[in-house]
Amino acid sequence: MTLHECVNAIAALIFIIVLIFCARPLLRLLEQKKSGARDGQAGLSLVGQMALDRTRRLSVVRYGAREVLVLTGGNQDILMDWTERETFASALDASDAEDVA
Repeated sequence: MTLHECVNAIAALIFIIVLIFCARPLLRLLEQKKSGARDGQAGLSLVGQMALDRTRRLSVVRYGAREVLVLTGGNQDILMDWTERETFASALDASDAEDVA
């Protein structure tokens, strides 16, 4: 392998690495448009789910900056709570602190 071929291979490798790093912001922008985000803030998204039994499921849904706890299945679906805090994790931490006091 000559010096010229080595330089071409290294230049090609550097070019590919630069393309990968430049494509990341473009992919993030496309993902936001695909999910229906407006002004950098996503509309409705599912944060997490947990199966309680065969028919019921507990879900945390985020709308903008707020989160809601939803119980689905069984005879009816129940909207449990809109949180005033940022996340349900902070609400649980606050309730633990109240129980201790």
